[in-house]
Amino acid sequence: MGFLKTCVFRRHACTAVCFWRSQVVQKPSVRKISTTSPRSTVMPAWVIDKYGSNEVLRFTQNMMIPMIHYPNEVIIKVHASSINPIDVNMRSGYGATALNMKRDPLHVKIKGEEFPLTLGRDVSGVVMECGLDVRYFKPGDEVWAAVPPWKQGTLSEFVVVSGNEVSHKPRSLTHTQAASLPYVALTAWSAINKVGGLNDKNCTGKRISGKESIIAGPFSWPAVRV
Repeated sequence: MGFLKTCVFRRHACTAVCFWRSQVVQKPSVRKISTTSPRSTVMPAWVIDKYGSNEVLRFTQNMMIPMIHYPNEVIIKVHASSINPIDVNMRSGYGATALNMKRDPLHVKIKGEEFPLTLGRDVSGVVMECGLDVRYFKPGDEVWAAVPPWKQGTLSEFVVVSGNEVSHKPRSLTHTQAASLPYVALTAWSAINKVGGLNDKNCTGKRISGKESIIAGPFSWPAVRV
């Protein structure tokens, strides 16, 4: 007499029970490793659809809300942002070729796919969502950040940034005050550290004067005197 095998599969259930020689086999659970689910919602933002003068700036209510694509990213609800000289220059096409190479190093996209482009590098706001690998922030944290120029900017309701581009906002600063500092402060620090050679180990007792030459890199605006 042959063995009797009875399999019962429950529809829409996570387990399958098999009776085979009086043994029960449970289907192993699978951990979902997903990023932000696709959304159909939109947000207001200031964007440009081409490079040019102030006339290319356009306010829209239909910019797609950004999504988390990598596990180290966070989404920030923007409470305040600011404009740096680099934003004015990017509007005119400054650095477009270099920035597009950074956005698309394999040259998969066609020319002009960076549009609509949101300007703005500085942001102060509140964390709305975190990627799976983010450990130092949680939804509700007040943060500030300087967004790299090859990413979508902060002149919008929401912005997505990497965890290493964000820091907790000082409690002594309002969002408006905090949004005026990150990019210019990092520019100053870059000049002092990379060009001036100062760091936490050799700067004791030293002062920064305004009598030397101006230092400015291709994306280091405004210029800093050291």
